[in-house]
Amino acid sequence: MRACVLAATLALAACATAPPISEQQSPLAQQIRADNERLDRELAAAGVFAAGIGETANLGGGLIIRPLEIIEDSRCPANVACVWAGRLRLRAEVSGETRELTLGETLATPRGAVLFAVARPGAWADWPEREVARPAYRFGFRRG
Repeated sequence: MRACVLAATLALAACATAPPISEQQSPLAQQIRADNERLDRELAAAGVFAAGIGETANLGGGLIIRPLEIIEDSRCPANVACVWAGRLRLRAEVSGETRELTLGETLATPRGAVLFAVARPGAWADWPEREVARPAYRFGFRRG
C-alpha cells in the first residue's frame, strides 16, 4: 500500500514540475500559434472589418461584405519554399451583389473600393492538430 501511495505522490510531483505547455509544443506548433496571434491582431486593427463565412462586415456607407465560400486557397505555406506565392480567393456578397475577392487586392464597387486585407489562418504545410486547433477562417476588409 505504501508503494502505491509513494508512486502516486511521485507521479503528482512530476506533473507539478512539468514544463509549461508552450515549452512542450513542437517548434512548428509554436510558430503557428504565434502566426495566429499576429493575424488576430491584424483582424482587430483599426479600420479592419472582420467576418467569417456567413457573417457580415459593415464597412459603412452601404458597403457590406458577407463571405459566402472559399473558391481557392493555394497560398504558399509559410514553412515551404514555393515557386508561386499562390492566392486566396473568396466568393462574397458585396452590397447585395455576388463578387470574387482576392487576398491583397482591391475591388472597386459602386459604394467604394474594398481591400481584402487579411485572412486567418495562415497557410502551413503541416498542422499539428493535437497541439494547435485549426481556427475557422476569418477575413479582414478595409475601405480601399
